[in-house]
Amino acid sequence: MVKVMRTVAAIICVTVLVGLALPPVAARTPSWVEPRALNIVDIAGQVPDSVLDGNILVYGSGGIMQFMSSRQEGGDLIIRTRVYPRRVWDPSGQWVTTMPLLGQRPIFDHPGSVAPESWLRLWYGGSEVTHLLTGAWLSYSAPCLCGPEVNSGAAERHPSRARFLSGLTVEAKGVPIPANLGGECNFFGDYYPLEAEFRVGPQVSPRVTYLSEQRDTFQSYIGIGGVGAFQGLMDQMMSRYGWRHPRLALWAPAEANYVLFTYPPMPYDPNQATQDNLIRPVAGTVRLALDNGMLSQDLVAGGAYPLRAVWQDADQVLGSSHLSLMPPVDRYTPPEYVLPAGIGYDPCYLEGDCSDGVLQTIYDATMTMRVVYLKVEPPTEGVQFVLLGVADDSWSGQRLSGCDMAGSQPSVLLPLIISHVPSATPSPTPVPTPPVYPTDRPAGLFEPVTGRMVGYLW
Repeated sequence: MVKVMRTVAAIICVTVLVGLALPPVAARTPSWVEPRALNIVDIAGQVPDSVLDGNILVYGSGGIMQFMSSRQEGGDLIIRTRVYPRRVWDPSGQWVTTMPLLGQRPIFDHPGSVAPESWLRLWYGGSEVTHLLTGAWLSYSAPCLCGPEVNSGAAERHPSRARFLSGLTVEAKGVPIPANLGGECNFFGDYYPLEAEFRVGPQVSPRVTYLSEQRDTFQSYIGIGGVGAFQGLMDQMMSRYGWRHPRLALWAPAEANYVLFTYPPMPYDPNQATQDNLIRPVAGTVRLALDNGMLSQDLVAGGAYPLRAVWQDADQVLGSSHLSLMPPVDRYTPPEYVLPAGIGYDPCYLEGDCSDGVLQTIYDATMTMRVVYLKVEPPTEGVQFVLLGVADDSWSGQRLSGCDMAGSQPSVLLPLIISHVPSATPSPTPVPTPPVYPTDRPAGLFEPVTGRMVGYLW
């Protein structure tokens, strides 16, 4: 199903951590959290820029952002991006440009990713326009090492983490941007497209090694699902050609434990409430798979994804509190695009009255997909070890403990002691009981100050 706007008992790996001291478990550590993609800040600078070129880093209500280049400067990592923002007509009678931040919001069953604090600089038409951000405002989700508050049927997985920051100021390095689990920067005027640089200071990061990549040809998706304003076109394609949603083989090296998908944007956005942003590009939904039926949760944008710890699509796991872990995957599905990249706009896409020639052009067009395989070795210090799970539509939403990790001391936490917490008081501090799962679960390694997932054990 197209979901462009969905946009979306543990295995104890003690041997991996042999020799590490066993510190007490932080009182606010949750019993389980949802997995997160490996953010670009933990990849760029460790693999060649050519490997990352054109990767869609984030996608949301602020549009999309693609990787251009990276460099080190004074101990900081600087990531240059190409931005295709959105515009909103303000009641004051002027346009507002809204662009994404480096984090990815976890919406529906789509995993998010956390970006640490950074400084933002902006270019338009070849000239720096960072001054436009003076007085700008942010809407973002504050990151934490915590579980979801609502189930996978909701677009906002962490409503209590919603933040609004106004009156931004320009500093020597740019505009300060807080750590975020996705968000948007908003400022007056209609500026499109843009280029942005995000400067990030030193982080507790994994070691990332580029192993290999494969290139595949793919075509537009034909099938069921919400395609917004292009539903008429999809109905025509379905009627004329029938279903098209192929599975392509993964040729992953034995050492690969993460996968990164790079593909061209779909050129039009059919999911906006107005047509103000119709002719602006979007990202697509990619899935991991192991056969012609079972699909993973939505993978829209936001970084590299675990290759060995994969959860089944929420639409396929009905009547369950948590998504099921999938057996080892060996295939993937290309982006679920209604229209191929490179095709010109035609009003018939909205009306659903395209000619046979237009339909055939859409059907025949091909695009190139790059599948990048990475070996990610998480740090063994300055991280926390927490079990992973994914809430499904019928999960009973609640606020889990651990929703404010800022200021906690980084440590390695072994799941062996999660249910046996040493206490400094006569009455032991209660620890949340993990939900019952029908299968064993992997665990994630998290940088606790921002909640970035920097690796996993499975």
